[in-house]
Amino acid sequence: MGAILLLTFVTNLAIITLENCQFFDNCKLNYNLKKEGVMRTAIVLFLFVGIWYLAQLVIYMYAKLGWFWVIVKEGEAVAIMRNKTFHKMKLRFTGHDFRGDLKGEKDTVDNLEIYNIGVSPNKEAFLASSSKAHFFSVVFPIKGILWVGIPPFYEIHRYTFKWTDDRLKERVEEINWILVQKYVYGLTLDKIELEGGIPYNIQLLVTIQITNPAKALFRVKRWFDASMERISGWARDEFSSLSLDDFLAPTSGNLHAGEKLSLALEKIKQLAKEQLTPQFGASVGIVQVVKIDPSNEDLRDITIKREVAKQEALAVVERANGEAEAIRIVNKAAEEMSDKAIILKGYDAIKHAGANVTLVGKDLDLSRMIINIPTASKKGGTE
Repeated sequence: MGAILLLTFVTNLAIITLENCQFFDNCKLNYNLKKEGVMRTAIVLFLFVGIWYLAQLVIYMYAKLGWFWVIVKEGEAVAIMRNKTFHKMKLRFTGHDFRGDLKGEKDTVDNLEIYNIGVSPNKEAFLASSSKAHFFSVVFPIKGILWVGIPPFYEIHRYTFKWTDDRLKERVEEINWILVQKYVYGLTLDKIELEGGIPYNIQLLVTIQITNPAKALFRVKRWFDASMERISGWARDEFSSLSLDDFLAPTSGNLHAGEKLSLALEKIKQLAKEQLTPQFGASVGIVQVVKIDPSNEDLRDITIKREVAKQEALAVVERANGEAEAIRIVNKAAEEMSDKAIILKGYDAIKHAGANVTLVGKDLDLSRMIINIPTASKKGGTE
């Protein structure tokens, strides 16, 4: 009986031990499976992020080259060419957009009016507050990237741009964009004959904004040269009837100096609005004269001497006016003085001058004055 009980106990213990071993093996197996799943998920996420980053990097590099995509900076526009022919424009200008219907025909230079730039604040406000825009800004962090097309059939228009900056320095650059924001350009007019036939060199600053980039790039070969040539011609015509005094700041002797110049500059802007804007898509905002010099050294010396003499004459006139004003004030004060004040003045003069003084006055009671007048004695004192 005891042996049977012992055998039963050992058998049950063996069964329990075997079951426990199988349970731990299953746990270990499940742990390994979970660990492998986590590792696989991590690898997948790492590969996804890596592929996403490499894709962004490749897109950025291609966009810098103008292949497939292009990066457009704020305030600029680019032209997309299809088989070396103008296809369409792309714009990035906050608060602005093309006014025309861009769903129509775009691959012809005869249909450029649709690329007139206009204000579009509502669209920008919607995009700025849109959750979709925020999502795309996170997923696609490259700012200002736009689709071009499959090369070599589609490409970005490139050209050489030569201009003069606001410091009157010439600059040349190979670019694939056109600036649509306002920019100040320099213009030098050589040997413009003013009134009297004297030639001068005049430097201007002209503020220009492109209002239709398609017209500026494809309506004329070089829009900047064409625009400046016309502005130069208009300036020569308008300035020929002006004198040097019209370019100088107003003075007290000539209150209307510069008025004719202002009218001439307004006329130039009006001509630009009527001709440059509809033809070349360029709007002239401000025309300013920054410097005017005689065209040679002899004329420069003559002009300097003339201005120095003019300033000296004005100074003499100012001094004379000041002295005349002072005399007028003194005379007016003397006329307003009472008899008592005049008597006191005379008394003070006699006191400082001595006894040998004779008073001559109008309506003065000299006897009353002489009673208390001190006289100088021989000892130098007073009696």
